[in-house]
Amino acid sequence: MHKKSKLCFVVILLFISLILNLYLGITSYIKSSYTPNLDDQVILGEMTRMVLQNEQYQDIALRETIYSIKQGVSRFNVANPSSIFFYEISVQTEQQTYIFTCTDESCTDVSNEGWTYSRYSEEEPVLPLNKNN
Repeated sequence: MHKKSKLCFVVILLFISLILNLYLGITSYIKSSYTPNLDDQVILGEMTRMVLQNEQYQDIALRETIYSIKQGVSRFNVANPSSIFFYEISVQTEQQTYIFTCTDESCTDVSNEGWTYSRYSEEEPVLPLNKNN
């Protein structure tokens, strides 16, 4: 009877370990699909420079207050996760967020290819930090 309880304990422990490893593996994979790695950061950094030099960006900067420029990548559930088109630079103003992406596979230029909600249309900027909080 003692051996049976040890075996049951080992089986339960293996089952818990398997479930935990599956959970950690899946969450790690999902996170890696939208978190830039070192290579992505280099590409996104160069894309940000291209956005700042872009005529569309210059026009936006003249018309609206720019509060934030965010870099992003999205490989989740796509046929070609290494495509340059899954990199994007979001320029957030008080009115909306402008999404810049590469215009071709070689990323010879960037263009404003979309718009979305901007948190700054309803909220104040976070910086400078209020030291009283």
